Amino acid sequence: MELIPLILFGICALLQLAYWCIMFPKLVFHQEIPHKGPDELPPLSIIICAYNEEENIRKHLPSILNQHYPDFEVLVIDDASTDGTKVLLQSLAQQYQNLRFQTLEYPDGKQYIGKKHALSQGIRLAQNDIVLLTDADCHPESTQWARIMASSLGPSRHIGVGYGPYEKKQGFLNLFIRFETLYTAIQYMSFSLWGMTYMGVGRNMIYDRKLFFEVGGFNKHAHIPSGDDDLFINEVANHRNTSVVINKESFMFSPPKEDWAAYFRQKSRHVTTGRHYQLSHQLLLGLLSLSHFGLYFFAFVSMICGISIIFVTLLLLAVALLKTTTLAITAKALQERDLIPFIPLLDIIYVLYYVLLTPALMWGQTRKWK
Repeated sequence: MELIPLILFGICALLQLAYWCIMFPKLVFHQEIPHKGPDELPPLSIIICAYNEEENIRKHLPSILNQHYPDFEVLVIDDASTDGTKVLLQSLAQQYQNLRFQTLEYPDGKQYIGKKHALSQGIRLAQNDIVLLTDADCHPESTQWARIMASSLGPSRHIGVGYGPYEKKQGFLNLFIRFETLYTAIQYMSFSLWGMTYMGVGRNMIYDRKLFFEVGGFNKHAHIPSGDDDLFINEVANHRNTSVVINKESFMFSPPKEDWAAYFRQKSRHVTTGRHYQLSHQLLLGLLSLSHFGLYFFAFVSMICGISIIFVTLLLLAVALLKTTTLAITAKALQERDLIPFIPLLDIIYVLYYVLLTPALMWGQTRKWK
């Protein structure tokens, strides 16, 4: 019986080595698809859903409207905002010929959970078949964002998933948020490169809208507030039709939460969608999380019990070294270099993330728009 913690530790260590030795290094060696010239780029519709986003639209929308792209429109869906969003959009539409907007109204008082209804309207109203999605509170790294994202598509590639980092701020919370975002990106991008795409981030994603119509839009998960990005991609992506984009000029930045309570609420909304993924994806992601938690937990138990302390220490260090190396290389590629010195500490603290969010994964639900 006393060897059980050691055996379980060994199993967790082997699983972690499998993920960080085989699965995730694929992203490290990922080669970008060559960028297309102006004549090769398809007409594009950039869709943004907004609810009471007057200040963010004023601040960020010009960077979207001024993208260097030969033929594109920006379509903003104002989801019955009660601030000055509509008036601001009317003013901006007079300045920019490529801006269109639609204000949704609900005279019957009906309310839709999440933003899926607004996004569905945007996809249907778009003038072009290729839609590039982002949020009103986001801003691109460069004027080449649209061109790079569109270059990821091709004859057999109908989906492009990009990176959506958070802005750098002071404090440990910001450090942890950006580490968690990096960790998540390594997972979904690596899985995608292995032909197992299970999600993308709604603030930086492009696809052919024929996929949307083929599956009936968001009908299968319309009752779930979130999932307009990950559940939709989980449904339509396959091992052939998705590209991964990690060019730094394609990054789409968004503001991070500034207190732990707000961050926890945000992540609680996100993780509730995980239980609706395809079973194979749930199993692979579950094994990753369980082995991550078990690695430290059973190492601690084994050491407390005095079982093979040297063996446990050496194997733990080997896993930590490999994991830190892969994370550091990826952090450098995704312009998160300042995270590198803190990776070992953040990786241990990340285990608490599983413990705190498990209740949300099992029972959580929300009706918030965003």
